[in-house]
Amino acid sequence: MIGEVRTIYCRRNHKISVRVMPGHFVMTHAHTNYYIDLMEAKLNQAMAEEAGSVLAQYYDMEQKIDTIVCLDGSEIIGAFLAQKLAAGGMFSVNSRGSIHVVTPENDEHSRLLLFRDNVQPMIRGKNVLVLCGNFVTGKNAHRAVQCVSYYGGKVVGIAAVFSLADQLDGVRVSSLFDVEDIPDYTAASSADCEMCRKGVPVNALANSYGYSRL
Repeated sequence: MIGEVRTIYCRRNHKISVRVMPGHFVMTHAHTNYYIDLMEAKLNQAMAEEAGSVLAQYYDMEQKIDTIVCLDGSEIIGAFLAQKLAAGGMFSVNSRGSIHVVTPENDEHSRLLLFRDNVQPMIRGKNVLVLCGNFVTGKNAHRAVQCVSYYGGKVVGIAAVFSLADQLDGVRVSSLFDVEDIPDYTAASSADCEMCRKGVPVNALANSYGYSRL
C-alpha cells in the first residue's frame, strides 16, 4: 500500500514544497519507490512564481536564454522563469530580453515531439532552456533536446523541479529538489525493478498528470 505522505521543502526557498509518498509506482519509463507530487509547485501561482525565481538564479548571470521549452505541464513555472530572467538586474545577460515560452506537440502515433511552422522561428537559431517536472530517466528531456536540435535550436540548459541527475549529454541539469532530499529514491526499468522481483504489488500508475491507485 502507499505509505504516509510527507512534505519536503526546497533548500533554496522554503516557500516551495512537494509531497512525497512511498510505494511501488509505475511511471511511463520506470518503476519508482516514491511518487513525488509536483502539482502545487507547477499549478499554484504563488509557488510557481517562487520556483521560477529560484531556477532563474542558475542562468541569470551566465547564460543567454531566448526560449523556454516546457514539458510535463510546467508552463506556469516557465512563464515566471522567463519573467525573472527578462527582468534581471544590471549584470543579467537576459535583462530586457524577450523570452518565448513554448510547449512541443506530442505526435501520439510516432511519439515524436514537433513544433508547427509558426512556432519554429522561436526555436531556430535560439538558445533554448528545457524545463521539465521530474527528471528521472531523462528520456523525455532527451527527446526534447533532439527535437530542439532538429529544428535548429541549441539547448543550453535543462531545468527540473526534481532531478536524479546533474547533466544530460554534457548539458547541466539544474533542479529545485534532488537525491539529497530523497536519498533512498530508486528508479528502474520494469525488467530491473527489485520490487517486482520481490513480488511487491504495484500501488499506482503515475505520470505528469498525477497518479491512479490500482
